[in-house]
Amino acid sequence: MNERLEAIRKAAAQDWERIKDRVELEMARVRHMGRKSELNELLKGLKERAEEERKHIGPQLQNLRRELEEGFDRAIRAVSSTGERLSNIDVTAPGRRRTRGHVHPLTQASIRINDIFASMGFQILEGPEVETPFHNFDALNIPADHPARAMMDTFWVKGDEPLLMRTHTSPMQIRYLQKHQPPLRIIVPGRVYRNEATDATHEFQFHQIEGLMVSRQGDHAVSLANLKGVLLHFFRTYFEDEHMQVRFNASYFPFTEPSVEVFIQGTKGRLKGKWIEVAGAGMVHQNVFKAVGYVAGEFQGFAFGMALERVVMLKHRIDDIRLFQGGDIRFLKQF
Repeated sequence: MNERLEAIRKAAAQDWERIKDRVELEMARVRHMGRKSELNELLKGLKERAEEERKHIGPQLQNLRRELEEGFDRAIRAVSSTGERLSNIDVTAPGRRRTRGHVHPLTQASIRINDIFASMGFQILEGPEVETPFHNFDALNIPADHPARAMMDTFWVKGDEPLLMRTHTSPMQIRYLQKHQPPLRIIVPGRVYRNEATDATHEFQFHQIEGLMVSRQGDHAVSLANLKGVLLHFFRTYFEDEHMQVRFNASYFPFTEPSVEVFIQGTKGRLKGKWIEVAGAGMVHQNVFKAVGYVAGEFQGFAFGMALERVVMLKHRIDDIRLFQGGDIRFLKQF
């Protein structure tokens, strides 16, 4: 008997849940609770059972009937409510188009740049934006009295331990070298901060792409020629200009020796026929290797850094860096 009652309960519950039409619901009610329903036949058959059985089965049948009636009432109310809502809708009115989101141009560029370097075997890393002076300056051969610190004035975090907003993504070089041995190739994209005035070409926060490739000294040691080859392939691929050229001009950075400024010249767009400086680079200074615990003279590698906003501005002929953070949807939708 218990199995028959459970089967009736389950079948009715499925219909109350499934059926969304008033006419079909009424047909289901007749099927489950009408004069010819199985439940009604069981109720009529009670008089033929012994008194003890009637006392035991009767309440179960009455409870089941009450449960089915309550379920039917809920289903009817739900259908009626839906019908009322639909009746208030003008089905002939044109639909409303939902506004779709848009990937920011800097995000688009970052994804593309990461893919290019990944195709050359570089590992993509991320690092903390709040750094220690050791990782941001000292280990990169920029001691406290070095003039280069004035060029990287940043924002300091109040607290017991001196912390600062990183001025470049180079600190991740130090963190990675401390835990890994060459050969290695890494790219570190991320947001950086510098306490400087904001204008069409400068922001107090921007995005940098840091690259590092290190190997042991020997016949196949990393050299400036490798650096030029990597950057040439990157710029030609990113700017979609197979005839683009790369030139190095001598420069100075505390954490590289020799150091170079990287210039590119393209065959189309803003870069056509012009040499434009886009990055700083050089061979990793041996003092940097010493700071991470390497034996001086045993390893050799190159490092480079460029601003993401700068290469995006060159590619898309954008004249004001502030547009990236301005939130003007007319600007963002162009990309």
